[in-house]
Amino acid sequence: MKMKLYMLFFTIASVLSSCKKQLNVYPTTSEVDGNVIVDSKSAQTVLNGVYYQFAAGTQDYSGVPATGWITYNEVMYSFMAGTLDYSGGGSEFELFEIDDRNSASDVLWSYNYLLVNAANGFLKNLEPAGTIPEGRKREMQAEGMFLRAFANTQLLLAFAEYKDMNSKYGILLRKEFVNANNINLAQSTVAESYAFILQDLDFAISNLPLQGSQLYYANRWVAKLLKARLLINRAAQGDYAQVISLTDDIIKNSPFALEKNQRDIFWTKGFSSKEVMMSVQPYADQQFKLVSYQQGLHYTGTGLMTSLFRDDPRREWVYTVVDDYYLGELNEVTKYYSGNPDPNLATPVPNAENCYAFRLSEAYLLQAEALAVQNSELATAKNLLKTVVANAGLSNFAEIEAATSGADLQVLIVKEVMKNFICENGVDWYALRRLPFQTLKSIRPAIPDQTRLILPVPYSERAKNIKIQQNPGY
Repeated sequence: MKMKLYMLFFTIASVLSSCKKQLNVYPTTSEVDGNVIVDSKSAQTVLNGVYYQFAAGTQDYSGVPATGWITYNEVMYSFMAGTLDYSGGGSEFELFEIDDRNSASDVLWSYNYLLVNAANGFLKNLEPAGTIPEGRKREMQAEGMFLRAFANTQLLLAFAEYKDMNSKYGILLRKEFVNANNINLAQSTVAESYAFILQDLDFAISNLPLQGSQLYYANRWVAKLLKARLLINRAAQGDYAQVISLTDDIIKNSPFALEKNQRDIFWTKGFSSKEVMMSVQPYADQQFKLVSYQQGLHYTGTGLMTSLFRDDPRREWVYTVVDDYYLGELNEVTKYYSGNPDPNLATPVPNAENCYAFRLSEAYLLQAEALAVQNSELATAKNLLKTVVANAGLSNFAEIEAATSGADLQVLIVKEVMKNFICENGVDWYALRRLPFQTLKSIRPAIPDQTRLILPVPYSERAKNIKIQQNPGY
């Protein structure tokens, strides 16, 4: 087991290292801090570099260019939600034995601040470019701000006291491209952190196109969905009303539509599904997810996962039980690929490497939860939930109908988020944390106390930044 865990942490470290090396061209080093953007073409080149960091551009296990979204936005959050673990078991995340020297925590921190820095470099150098048409320039600014807001949202929800608007433990609000003069930065307050992210998102909502030229570019609707995702976690006065308004707009007015059979998104339709609002485009020949979930069985489902899917028809395709020679029975994640995992499998495998940053189901579930938490319009909330689970193949709604309070209904909604978005984009962990702590502990008893609902500031950051403070409890 120790050897297996060592190899997995080495893989994570290698991914991060490769990501840093490949991003040295645009826009994460001092080379971008100059006259790099001179026209629309060069601006798009630099912006593509920011999207490259969003996708976590790296190399797969064979040295082939790949996207590493799985490492930074899929598995780590499902580890914390308790539905996924290393195949050898006993990870710090699964057991909640996390400290400031935990490699995976450092990985999440570094990935998001690299994205912030990439966006800052792009925005700084886009501003003085005078030859870009004003409308297109605003769109590109909006894309940069959206990508910065995405990273800052991940950082705020993972590393800050996001529930306490009076807390001084917010995030490092890096508003400028990092250099030797501004590397040391103290945390902003939680209130300041939210204000800055929302400012970026409001600009993005006002200036992004309704649809990007490609599905892997940001659009106005994903900016609205990200804002709803942020606000339901803040849960301040008026936030639930905004969540309902934003998601209602997305559901009724966007060009996206729920897939009638959820399995089709991942196994057959992929990015052609109308439910996919923003994708992460893989390289043609990569086999990163295939090795992680199938060939190497690095990440496998837990007992909590199987209990959630016990009476759910998705049990037949989200995972399958396999017999490993060394480790015995394991729950292989087959959400993205169900075929032969032979290591000599020819590439590419259709849809197996696809990653999904935003899907429409999240809008339905966020609205349902916002209504349930307020204990209002429970019939509407139930209908939203039933719509989503019906597309997942469920036809028995007795448990949903039996929920007589908003609190009971919220638990059912959260469990659906955990199933619907397992190993996908991190919202499974965010949803679980929104439950009252004792309810959360009944699902995830390994969590010792509420301080562990956020991650520690990594030692690597504190070693170089003398102004930052460690989060309480660590």
